[in-house]
Amino acid sequence: MNWLLPWLLLPALALATPQPPLTLISHELPPFTHTSNGKLGGLAVQLVQEVQQEMGVHYPIKIYPLKRALALTRVEPGFALFVILRTPHRESQFKWVGPLFPNRVVIYQTRGSKPLTDLAQLRKLPRVGVLLGNADDELLTREGYTNLVRCQTIEDAIELLVLGKIDAFPMGDQIMPAILAKMKFSPRSVVNSGLLLQENWLYIVFSKSEDDAVIARWQAAVDKVRARHPQATPAPLHP
Repeated sequence: MNWLLPWLLLPALALATPQPPLTLISHELPPFTHTSNGKLGGLAVQLVQEVQQEMGVHYPIKIYPLKRALALTRVEPGFALFVILRTPHRESQFKWVGPLFPNRVVIYQTRGSKPLTDLAQLRKLPRVGVLLGNADDELLTREGYTNLVRCQTIEDAIELLVLGKIDAFPMGDQIMPAILAKMKFSPRSVVNSGLLLQENWLYIVFSKSEDDAVIARWQAAVDKVRARHPQATPAPLHP
């Protein structure tokens, strides 16, 4: 009967198989992700940590520049990136888990500048700042804007905007106040034009090569965590 032993052990060995390695990455985007005195925090970080607890795993979170993080996740297996705006252009590039949070991207202007009343006027401005590689950069580049000033960090762009070295900068209306506070700028340092550039949900993304079973497990855990916090679940976006 000893020949049966290996077959009897197979189910136990299968259960003991460790989870494949995963590198969780994010980028500086207060209030969703931010670092302070070497410590990582933010709404999205808290949510992802709770999702990991739900799954019984613990993967450390690393902060990368957005463009590099997007490139890694597109081409390399074993990476998960949050938080990323889900857009039609990006739809086929990743596997998606979420939604996590809504994001309304509006146009901010330098204080004292002539107020924008129509998005068509954005094309006529001398200098429109964008964060290199983000969804706004992708959108305006596809639309043929030739007046874009690409910034390496959001902080760089906001400093240029406050100093009047760029004329406008698209940014989430939840994100701008948090970054101004982090940079110790007054909320009145810039002006919200009220013009909406784009609106969509923020997600976790995985590479296209990621196993569908992994995606399903993460999605189920996100759904459970959000269900436990109905008061924190955002209202649906406007159509």
